[in-house]
Amino acid sequence: MKMVGFVHTTPYTIPMVQDFMKRYLPSVSYIHMYNGCVKIDNFAEKPGITPLSNMARYVNFARELEAAGCNLIVSCCSLMSEAVAYAQKVVHIPFIQLDEPIIQAAAAQWKHVAVIASTPYVIPRVEHRLQESATQLGKQVEIEFFTDMSLLQLFNEGRMDEHDAALIDLVCKAARKGVDGILMGQIPFALIEPRLQRLHLDQPILCAGERCYRYIGEMLA
Repeated sequence: MKMVGFVHTTPYTIPMVQDFMKRYLPSVSYIHMYNGCVKIDNFAEKPGITPLSNMARYVNFARELEAAGCNLIVSCCSLMSEAVAYAQKVVHIPFIQLDEPIIQAAAAQWKHVAVIASTPYVIPRVEHRLQESATQLGKQVEIEFFTDMSLLQLFNEGRMDEHDAALIDLVCKAARKGVDGILMGQIPFALIEPRLQRLHLDQPILCAGERCYRYIGEMLA
């Protein structure tokens, strides 16, 4: 049986990943790794800076998950791409970001990308990854971020109805800007993907839901 190791920076994403795995990859086993100090250290730094402490933690996560028999490691936090790239060098199995396939798709398909974010800490990492993906394709992308600081607080407090309503308002605001598409890479956003589809917006929306888990399945195969 194939096995995936998921690395979390908040415990709230653990049941979300489990739900998606049961839905899309029911024959794949998985392990969760969580350390709350990662989030604390991230938010103690300026946006765009990955603390050395978290680089070291991700190296340890990678080694432990490989030793446990994982075939693939997935980071669930959009802030941790630098730590993932660093830790990838110490293991012999792939270590990826959950939102990797939709980052690549957005860079390939769109010239003007709207990115929905619940914290400004996400912005430098997602911007860098989008621009890097576009450069590899020989193109340029214009990126416009739409951030609502209340989203993270509502999510942490478990006020999901209010969170989802505020999120939908933010998506509609982005759509009115006339962008080519809307990127929503954070895990909680994928929970309302069916509701977003029912909005019938002119722009396509990429969430870290089915597409990302199908990608995990492809990598395991």
